[in-house]
Parts: sequence; C-alpha cells; structure tokens
Amino acid sequence: MTCSCCPETRASSLCERSKFLESITVCAALTAISATAADHDAYVAADTSGTFSQAEREAGRLRMRQAGVVVSDYATLMVEALADNAAPESGAVYAALDMPFAVLVGQISAAYQV
Repeated sequence: MTCSCCPETRASSLCERSKFLESITVCAALTAISATAADHDAYVAADTSGTFSQAEREAGRLRMRQAGVVVSDYATLMVEALADNAAPESGAVYAALDMPFAVLVGQISAAYQV
C-alpha cells in the first residue's frame, strides 16, 4: 500500500490485515485512514512522521484516531510486533532500537537462563 501523493511513503505488512506506516503525517493519515476503511488494522509511528506545523500534526493524529488508526511511537510498535521479549531476536530488536536499558534487562535475563 502506498500513498499517491508521496511515493516515499512505506507500508510494511506485519500480517495481511495490519499495516505499519511512516512518512509525512498527511500521507500517513490518508493511507492509514484508507486502510482502516478497507478493514485493515493500521498503525502509524508518529515519531517517524514529519509535518509543517503543530496544528497539522494534531489534526492528522486526531483524524487518524477517529478512524481507528493506532498512533504510537516507532519503538513501541516494533516491541509490540516482536510480541515476546523472550524471543531469540528480542536482543537484536532492542539493540537496533537503541534502547540501552532494555538491552541491559535482556542481558540480565539471559544471565539467569544459563
């Protein structure tokens, strides 16, 4: 799924009915609202989205929430997609998200699993 006004808008499928979107708030809003209208679950990482004004940002987020779009931050969405902090790839996900505290918790957890 792409946004017609911005070819750089990316939608990546977590599963067939869920879309993660990142791009300019207007493009993310249009694409996410269209996705929910087509009976998909849509997630927008607000901290990866840019906009031209505070009013535009707030209006876009409000429109998305009213349409049933989940508006969150990138790290939270990626951790939720991970679904299991005990998964073997969880350490790499947290490291890629540059979350030192979470990496430390993972290291402590791994030490107790020995």
